[in-house]
Amino acid sequence: GMTKEQKEAYDKAIKEREQSMKKNKELNDAFQTGLTAMQNKDFDAAVASLTKASELDPKQLAVWQHLAEALVEVAVKKTGAEFDAGMAKGVEAYAKALELNPSDAGTHNNLALALGKAKKFPEMQAELQKAAELDPPKAGQYYYNMGAMLVNAGQSEPASLAFKKAIELDPNHADSYYQWGLYLVGKASFAADGKVTPVPGTVEALQKYLQLAPTGQFADAAKGLLESMDAKLDTSYKNPNAPAVKKKK
Repeated sequence: GMTKEQKEAYDKAIKEREQSMKKNKELNDAFQTGLTAMQNKDFDAAVASLTKASELDPKQLAVWQHLAEALVEVAVKKTGAEFDAGMAKGVEAYAKALELNPSDAGTHNNLALALGKAKKFPEMQAELQKAAELDPPKAGQYYYNMGAMLVNAGQSEPASLAFKKAIELDPNHADSYYQWGLYLVGKASFAADGKVTPVPGTVEALQKYLQLAPTGQFADAAKGLLESMDAKLDTSYKNPNAPAVKKKK
């Protein structure tokens, strides 16, 4: 048989193992509940479950990554000070994920997008550069994502630089050529007779898009824009497929 000390040590080990298994089960349950809530777009519930998971074990990368995403989703539905506070929480959760794995390009990219939503553009740029350095094959896509977000934020100049950078990093990134071309279309001059004079590079960018993606999502729009730049066209000409190009007044 065992001595009294051995018995106590054995009982203690069993108890610790049970507690650890119980904790693991709670952690797993909280994490799975959080993921399900996210799939159902119930982001408040996701935040609650994933926060619980992060408290049960603060060393789980996936918990922080999903919690950060859920916090940002909750924040973007708010305004003013509530928006700012919510975004700060999301950014903090991304920072926790990066403490656990500093070389995860996807986390840097997602943090960059969160910073962009928070209108923190210089910080966004820095995170995006890290993502691009860590995962060069995806660098074009990362810069394209940033450009698209800047367009939505009404930041067309920084957006154009992101699309240009995407093309430099990934010369086959079709959508970036289209967005760069679209930006250049906005720089064209219009004569009284309706003649459009595009700035250099405009036609090439749109043609390159069509070479790379002849049936792509922007193909009809690109063709329409190219037609509209071809010598004299009636000023009332509107291609139903072309996205509206806002002229600066």
